[in-house]
Amino acid sequence: MMDTRLRKLKKIYCEIDQWAGDQEAVSRNLAAVQADAELAVVGEAIGPASVRLSGVNYFNQHGRLGPTGTNLDRLLEPFGYTVYPPYDVMLTTGQIECARGEGRNTVYCTDLCPVFPGRTSARHGDIRRPSPDLIRSAIEHRFLEREIEIVKPKVILLLGEHAYKSFFHFLLHTSVQDNLSSLVYHMKAADFPTYKCALVVPLLHPSPASPTFARWFKSFPNSPHAMAFVNLVQSYSRS
Repeated sequence: MMDTRLRKLKKIYCEIDQWAGDQEAVSRNLAAVQADAELAVVGEAIGPASVRLSGVNYFNQHGRLGPTGTNLDRLLEPFGYTVYPPYDVMLTTGQIECARGEGRNTVYCTDLCPVFPGRTSARHGDIRRPSPDLIRSAIEHRFLEREIEIVKPKVILLLGEHAYKSFFHFLLHTSVQDNLSSLVYHMKAADFPTYKCALVVPLLHPSPASPTFARWFKSFPNSPHAMAFVNLVQSYSRS
């Protein structure tokens, strides 16, 4: 079953490479892909230095987890999940050691826009947000939809306001709350829809540059909603 899923995912990744036309991007490292993960993490778009150059989401080409990935891994820990692969993964210039995620289940990581959208000016300018047309094109090619159909996660975590709004607008065709922070601070099962039988949960983007995420994450362990939220995700992902 796993081999079949990986073969199907590899076909999609090849289609993405052709669609993106990114000459610097390397092929997805299938050794790090958890094709039967119970929990999937969906970001807005690929960043410049992680999966684009390493073939593995959130890890750079030397096998090191970046700041956003580190925050995400800490966020996943109470749920029993990790971004680290279940086995050591060799990269062309380094290695990802699975030991850091030992005892936790590996998530499946992907993005609404599976291409680096570029920078605002020169090479070292700010990262450009993917345009609605670029996201729409990715959705029309059904990259994410087919990934979810293959992996069959039981929970989907959406990272950040833009991933949340785009996912709901393009895939769920339903209304969204303008204030994502309010939704995250008062998480209730009734607030979350399902997509292809998976519970869809929006979260703040775990960027170290986000003071909103930092405040929320600091208060989360002591929040009265924290345990209920953890139990909710665990009950869906392990059912």
